[in-house]
Order: sequence, then structure tokens, then C-alpha cells
Amino acid sequence: MWITRVTRQIEQLAVKSRLVYAAVSLYYREMVRREAELAAIGPEDRVLCIGGGICPYTAILLHELTGAAVTVIDNDRGCVEQCCRFLTRLGLAGIGVHWADGAAVDYRDYTVIHLAMQVCPREEVLSRVLTHAPQGTRVLVRVPKGCVQGLYCPSSSGQLVGESRVQHSVLSNVDYTSILVVPKLPGRLAV
Repeated sequence: MWITRVTRQIEQLAVKSRLVYAAVSLYYREMVRREAELAAIGPEDRVLCIGGGICPYTAILLHELTGAAVTVIDNDRGCVEQCCRFLTRLGLAGIGVHWADGAAVDYRDYTVIHLAMQVCPREEVLSRVLTHAPQGTRVLVRVPKGCVQGLYCPSSSGQLVGESRVQHSVLSNVDYTSILVVPKLPGRLAV
């Protein structure tokens, strides 16, 4: 997917230049603020960001805006290594970063889970989160605008119906972020 390559190139520039980092951070700031408000994230929350990349803007901003403990996972080991170095340089070593597959994580320690648009296979990861995370976990899922939907995970069906959602800027690739709350499933013990 070329959008992932372009995103990675922008992140590479951002980790090398404070000016690029600041400019791109502006793109994400209002979006992340709206998402934090939608999910009512506070300092008592433990947030898992699935799909962080080299420069995990969402994780950094969630931590800064809410005071929540944030962990980032990515399934690209090279991204994780670069991300760790970058966060250390920023003095944000308190944000955890781990190499992991979003569909094979233990979600029990998290109260909020955020799925990036680049997560693939998206439906598989989301299904696993909704069936294995503790009841009541808030799940934020970004949905791309229709005009760019085909640039992300090919199996993504697009529209997502959640408890509620927040619309994003016309200048963003993100149409909206939907929130889902993990239900109590038959035969599953409440955690």
C-alpha cells in the first residue's frame, strides 16, 4: 500500500526535524483531542494504540492531552526500534512501545484501544479486540474518507457503525472516528 510508504516517509522526516514534527502534529492535534473527548479518556485510563509507526503522533498527543498511560504496538520491528529511539529523544520514555501483532495481543490491561487506519487486516484485528478485550473497553476506530478508502487495507469495508462518532476536518484523510464499547458476550466471563 503506497499510503503506508508515504506515511512512513513523512514520519522519517518528522523524527529528524522538529519543524516537520511540529507541522504534522498540528494535523493530528484536533483529531486526537476530539477522539479523547469522544472516549472520555482521562489520567486513570490505560490506552493501547494499535499501529503506531515510527512517529506515534496519536499516542503522544493522547498522553499529552489526557495524562493517560499509553502503549503503542506495531508489527514492524524496524518501526518499533526507531519509535523507541525517537520517544527517548523527546523525553517520552514513559510511553511504552512494543513489537506485536494487533490481532495477537492481550488486551486485558487496557481501558481504551485505538486502531490506526493503516492497521491491516483491519476487520480481523477489530473482531479480535471486540471479542477478547474486557467488557466495557472503549474502542476508537478511524475510518478513511471514501475517496481514499482504497489506499488503506484492501479488505476494509469502509463504514463502521459504533455507539457514536466524531467527524473530522475536510482537510484530513480521516472521515470520522467511531467508538465501540466491548459488550458482554454470551459464554464469556466479564473481566
